[in-house]
Amino acid sequence: MANFDSGVSDYVRAYAVVRVGFPIDYKGNADVSCYQCPFFRRSYSTCGLNGAVCQYPQKYVGDNCPLDIEEPEAKISNLEDEI
Repeated sequence: MANFDSGVSDYVRAYAVVRVGFPIDYKGNADVSCYQCPFFRRSYSTCGLNGAVCQYPQKYVGDNCPLDIEEPEAKISNLEDEI
């Protein structure tokens, strides 16, 4: 067991990677907002990843969002392209 009576000399760092799926309706409209994120704390209107206050969480993700948003892959709808 470590003894921290004299202070801390350094820290062991750890990292996490999370993947969040935001819903897309059948017309192709995505709802990328804090309200759809499983890490959004609805009771406090804050982000569960970084603790930042989310403004207008039902409309968009704010500048403090730690997620890197990816564009969805385009689906091939033309049957001629599949042949």
